[in-house]
Amino acid sequence: MYRVGIVGIGNIAAFYGKPETEAPYCHVGGIRLSDRVRLAAVSDLLEEKRERFRDEWGSAFPAVDYYDSSTSMLAADEFDIVAICNRGPDHCKTMLEVLEAGPKAIFCEKPPSCSLEEMDQFMAVAAEKQIPITVSYTRHWCPRVLKMQELVRDGLIGDVKGVVAYTGGTFLSFAAHVTDLICQFAGYDPVAISAHGRPGTEVPEGYEPEPSVAGAVIEFGSGVTGMHVGHEGEYGGFYCDIFGSEGRARAGIYTAPFATRKDEGEVDLAALGMPDRDSPFLLAYDQIAAHLDGGPLPHCTNETFTIVNELCFAGVESFHTGQRVALPNQNRTRRVFANG
Repeated sequence: MYRVGIVGIGNIAAFYGKPETEAPYCHVGGIRLSDRVRLAAVSDLLEEKRERFRDEWGSAFPAVDYYDSSTSMLAADEFDIVAICNRGPDHCKTMLEVLEAGPKAIFCEKPPSCSLEEMDQFMAVAAEKQIPITVSYTRHWCPRVLKMQELVRDGLIGDVKGVVAYTGGTFLSFAAHVTDLICQFAGYDPVAISAHGRPGTEVPEGYEPEPSVAGAVIEFGSGVTGMHVGHEGEYGGFYCDIFGSEGRARAGIYTAPFATRKDEGEVDLAALGMPDRDSPFLLAYDQIAAHLDGGPLPHCTNETFTIVNELCFAGVESFHTGQRVALPNQNRTRRVFANG
């Protein structure tokens, strides 16, 4: 089993679930369910976070080691996978520290960086060291979303023509999940974005506020059009409608999957093997482990996550300029307080 060390034990690392949760939405919940990885160590600067982890998860991980910093954890032990779950503004510094330690793989929470310049910096080091970086656009690994992706790719609704995704929130820290969801069905070949939104709030010196998406149109090289339409979806957020030449489909983490074909009506998705709900973190860690066993790169890794991050920053750029922004985004230095 591959050994995992976690940097930062906040909600997404540990507290959006408990040991008894059936489909936990947190790193340690997915690790606990996996037979491919095991948790070896956790680190956090705050003693109260370490104590809370010990109280809530200690019985599930009795052999885990606790550290008061990523530096002490990486100096004391070696890990196959390091999960970076601390604050977004700390990701670049932590990423470079972890890359220097040399694990076999890195699993970083979104947003991966506060500027494209930061992303360029750590991706250059990762390429040199041949360490894959997976970014946690976690809803991507919802089993029903993955199955719908497979069915659409195999022609369930014909050729994809458009993808409309429903959620709002900040470009990098929140709406990035459905930016990735759009790419999941439209393809990872975006060429431009036009976006509008709302300004962010006051942030620390040296950063710009992170604006929120009100709407966006994404152009893809394939000719597919993607759209953000905010919180106005009939079924809440974090889902998308996929429109094809022969029908349409719906996919999301909290939304029941659906598909219909022209002249045939609603598709019986259960008959096509639509899976039950499961922890997306279980699937993500299993994909990383499968790659370390010699399999393909996990989803949301290297080129695919960088495409999503480029697209999100281009959306921020479009918000500020009021113009359509072509990819790659030329402004690599805009520094946004992306702390989701």
